[in-house]
Amino acid sequence: MFKMWSVMRVPAVLVVLFLQTVTGNNEVTSTKPPATQANLPEVYDVDMRTPEGDIRLVNGGGACSGRVEIYMRGQWGTVCDDAWDLNDAQVVCRQSGCGRPLSAPGVAHFGPGSGAIWLDDVACTGSESKLIQCSHLGLGTHNCGHHEDAGVVCEVPEPEVLTCGRDQIQIGLPLSNLFGLNGFSGHLADPRCSSFTERNGIVWYQVERRADTCGNKLTTNSTHAIYSNSVFVYPENNASSPVSFPFSCAYPLETDTSLDVAIRPNLLLDGAISGVGSQASASMSLFQNSNYTEPYPAGPVTLPVGSALRVGVSVGETDPRFVVVLDDCYATHSSNPDDLMRYFLIQNGCPSDRRQVTVEESGSSLQARFSALLFLFQGNYRDVYLHCNLHLCDQRASSCSPVCSRRERRSVSRSVPFKPLTIGPITWDTIVA
Repeated sequence: MFKMWSVMRVPAVLVVLFLQTVTGNNEVTSTKPPATQANLPEVYDVDMRTPEGDIRLVNGGGACSGRVEIYMRGQWGTVCDDAWDLNDAQVVCRQSGCGRPLSAPGVAHFGPGSGAIWLDDVACTGSESKLIQCSHLGLGTHNCGHHEDAGVVCEVPEPEVLTCGRDQIQIGLPLSNLFGLNGFSGHLADPRCSSFTERNGIVWYQVERRADTCGNKLTTNSTHAIYSNSVFVYPENNASSPVSFPFSCAYPLETDTSLDVAIRPNLLLDGAISGVGSQASASMSLFQNSNYTEPYPAGPVTLPVGSALRVGVSVGETDPRFVVVLDDCYATHSSNPDDLMRYFLIQNGCPSDRRQVTVEESGSSLQARFSALLFLFQGNYRDVYLHCNLHLCDQRASSCSPVCSRRERRSVSRSVPFKPLTIGPITWDTIVA
């Protein structure tokens, strides 16, 4: 019997498999002596799409942190935390295409894995390009359970350039900061959006500033509309998961003259690169005709008493998700919108007197229109000014069109109100034909 075994030519890999046993929880143990990478037996890769020794980070919320798993002998397995330190984490971070190691947590910090525990007592010098090249007890040799699975937290390579344009958002990835990543392999949250340009060592990806385009997510708070997305860039060997670069641009929802101080937006992406774009602009005009196509020239406007005022408001916003809503429109004898002596034409989104005021459009587009028969205010012929308060409304988040009944309206979700718009003066023509 022993003689027969001594003359058979058995492949080395089968000898190893013969000496190994699989426990009930699929953990592999070995009776062979400790080995290093230099004398590991030959093994076969069952899944030819995944190279032997490839690693991945699991349950860390991104491609640069999580439980360390390594692919060996056709299956993913974990690494024991015995002797696990920053030198080991440095190799893992490098192989993952991430930045420097920040920590090397053990005791299943990112949750316990399952299946094989491939490595134990890992002792990297920190210069290795792959984890499997580090010294260890031997493939599958360990005295650990999955409650001791090792993890890493790596620095995410930070992009340095973000441009929050009125129509386009551009994110620039300096090639020198990508740490083994292929800067030309990236795409946005929608993988179909992968076009880029390269200038002076920076790869630029751009996306139209519009909700749902290329995976854009739009959120609003009390001051800003915030567009968020990510660029996903793959390692140079294209063998592991991509590294994500989240970014966010916040756009104030008020006119150019609305605020005298800057308000910091409440950005939702911790650690993301962020920027602030230009403000939306709004304008208000008096029109000469009923289809609102011929505005009066800038400056004072002279009208007969009792003539129709046709007022149009327009907001320079590129995302059709937003619409403009008229809140209050009123007349005063001064150009100060805070003048307490007011004559309301529209109040709480509804006409103050339906016999004289008609709201023709509000809450349905980026334009609003109303007409009014304006008689003498307070019984005299002094010049008057018109003021309108308005706001942008996210029509996908709620209903934006006011529904008026006896000057009361249904509640409309509000975003940031604009500062009052003012036109005038309007001078009365007292000559009777």
